[in-house]
Amino acid sequence: MSIAVRSVHAALWLPALAIVSALVAQQLAPAQSQTDASPAPYRMQAGDAVEIRFFYNPELNETTQIRPDGRVSLQLVGQVELAGKSVEEASATLESLYANEVRTPKVTIQLRGFAAQKVYVTGEVMHPGVMAMPGRLTVIEAINEAGGIKHTGSSSVAVLISKRADGLPEGHRLHLYEHGTLTADAGKVLSPFDVVLIPESRIARLDRWVDQTIRQLIPVNTSAGFTYLITKQGSSSIPIF
Repeated sequence: MSIAVRSVHAALWLPALAIVSALVAQQLAPAQSQTDASPAPYRMQAGDAVEIRFFYNPELNETTQIRPDGRVSLQLVGQVELAGKSVEEASATLESLYANEVRTPKVTIQLRGFAAQKVYVTGEVMHPGVMAMPGRLTVIEAINEAGGIKHTGSSSVAVLISKRADGLPEGHRLHLYEHGTLTADAGKVLSPFDVVLIPESRIARLDRWVDQTIRQLIPVNTSAGFTYLITKQGSSSIPIF
């Protein structure tokens, strides 16, 4: 093959090879980014037991528990807020505070115990109440742990109440199923002390209204003319739920 022919072949194949390489890299990039993704660091909270150790000042070492106000009492620096911080952030905070007290404030923090992680499931579930949260727990898993949804509960909608950064509650409407398939809302991971509420279904609300408004408020001896409301289903044009 002549040099001219080889040059023509190279001119045709090199751009094609570059395009294929770019496409392969584009396909591999998302997979690599997903693999490299790491979970968010744990943030300490009230009730956690922490061991604070100083490399060069062991006399300041302490093992303490974070109080309900999110703080701990430490030698030399007094009250320090640790709740809401990761271990790395808390270590940096203490090193900054002790910089004026010791020559080399190298600090390490180890978690020795975790506060009770709990969520609350209420409303139209079989066993409402507080449940332990030993690890990762989704909305649908919490509902199932509570025995599932009653026949009077809505099988498609739930309400999630979470605590905002300022400590106030915030509610979110969740859609559990769409076309018979679990949604992303159902797989939402709960945070400690979240509340999952299963509301009544529309039919259950109508049934309760009928019971309170008609069956209980209308005395039997004055119900003449209203018997069509309390007849068996099928014998009246108005269904009794």
